[in-house]
Amino acid sequence: MNSLSPHLTSNVVMVQPIDFGFNEQTGLDNEYQNRPSQAQSNQVTQAANQEFDKCVELLRKHNVSVQVLGKAPSNNKVPDAVFPNNWFSTRSNGDLIIYPMKTPNRQAEIQVAELSSQFETNNFSLEHVIDLREEFRSSGILEGTGSLIFHHPSNYLFAAISERCQSNPLRHFAEQFGYRLVEFSTQSSKGKPIYHTNVLMSIGENFAVITKDILINDHKTKVLHQLSDIVDEVIEITEHQMNRFCGNILQLKNAHNEPLIIMSRSAYDGFNRHQRITLENNGSLLIFEIPTIESIGGGSARCMIAENFLPKS
Repeated sequence: MNSLSPHLTSNVVMVQPIDFGFNEQTGLDNEYQNRPSQAQSNQVTQAANQEFDKCVELLRKHNVSVQVLGKAPSNNKVPDAVFPNNWFSTRSNGDLIIYPMKTPNRQAEIQVAELSSQFETNNFSLEHVIDLREEFRSSGILEGTGSLIFHHPSNYLFAAISERCQSNPLRHFAEQFGYRLVEFSTQSSKGKPIYHTNVLMSIGENFAVITKDILINDHKTKVLHQLSDIVDEVIEITEHQMNRFCGNILQLKNAHNEPLIIMSRSAYDGFNRHQRITLENNGSLLIFEIPTIESIGGGSARCMIAENFLPKS
């Protein structure tokens, strides 16, 4: 198998939640956002920044290199900027890929020049910037690793169709970059598609977490079959566990090549004892304490982390 990238990295990018708050634009299809009262709004921003700083500190304490970006240089409010994995991803051949986002205030988060400069300052080799926004303008939306779940060793790509992950650009992306695509549909108990694939599933180097019950019809068999082909352990979670963000976890490694699994406190508490043991066999569990970011932003630990697979210069 030709792997485009190693599966685990010890280098990540995170974005300070300077404008954090309830996002009216994304709230239309994200069932996990909760609107704070007017009186809570300032407290919410302050709390989110405190939670963010502690997450960065925790990763660095465990020998993960974290680059922190500030706000994009515009006057636009960007309440979801703390979730940068949606607007870019990187590959070990030096590619930086920029994705077409659905809402205007998420489009305003994108800061290619600032990110590129940070990579170069930190001695990462950036060979190509591949900006899919123009290319996919006519064909639709594809929101980065919120929508795209990679298993790099096998070159598989899993993606759930939604307003944030439309079929035409998804298929175009898989063909353009040579991924083996597993495309599927979902439906929550409220009758809606799950807004991002990384809410319902995660794939580590040798394990996967999947919310089987929300996969539609024969898609269940297809997805579970492909997962069992590429990893040794598949952890099936319920929709209730998905709602605790048990699917929104991420496996990294530290500078000593030791595996880590990042998740929120809500996710950790949502897994049962057997599932936790299975996860611990695949890496040390690092727990993000992010109740504000989860509740108001509708995203969790994985969403906050953009992996950096670029080679060192």
